[in-house]
Amino acid sequence: MPPLYCAPRERGSGGEGCVLVLLGLSIACGKGATSASPAAARDAGASDALAVDGALEAEDPRAADLWTRAAEGEADDLARLAAYVGSDALALASPIPARRLTALRALAFSGDFTALPFLAKVATSGGDEDASAALDTVTALVAEPRRATDPEDAPEIHEGCALLLVLAVDPTRPAARRARAVSVLRMLASRGWVSLAEVPTDLDAR
Repeated sequence: MPPLYCAPRERGSGGEGCVLVLLGLSIACGKGATSASPAAARDAGASDALAVDGALEAEDPRAADLWTRAAEGEADDLARLAAYVGSDALALASPIPARRLTALRALAFSGDFTALPFLAKVATSGGDEDASAALDTVTALVAEPRRATDPEDAPEIHEGCALLLVLAVDPTRPAARRARAVSVLRMLASRGWVSLAEVPTDLDAR
């Protein structure tokens, strides 16, 4: 079974703290997709589930304890988890159902915008609870004072803003979710990261 490996990373390498590596397990949305038969897909799903179980068994005990504490949703515990594992590990842990909401909430304390594209995708296509948590996290991140490290996250900021704009203008998405995206985009526009002229106004109160 593939191990879960937590290794230190420097800020300049694209993340902070630790990186969760699920070796042999494809967890990126759409990555590694094939036209396999339904039977093969079922077998792959069972294999992935076993891989996750094996990874969790091999997890750093300190990280496991922090995940357990943070599951209660207390801000201090979420912050400790984010500081210990880093934003990359939080995003990579999101496919684990028991950790998904915790990961989304803890990203609000990550101190960087590297997960903005991931959060924007969850806000667009996730369930209502996940989408709400993702938008709450983006709001919290943007509400923080500017950081000297923000320019390092420019590619992720650009991609995340573009995805949020797509959500905001998509009439097939729930109006309440689109309205939240509009609010976040206006906050991002105040930083000069989005053109305010691109932010839709059709959901504004008349």
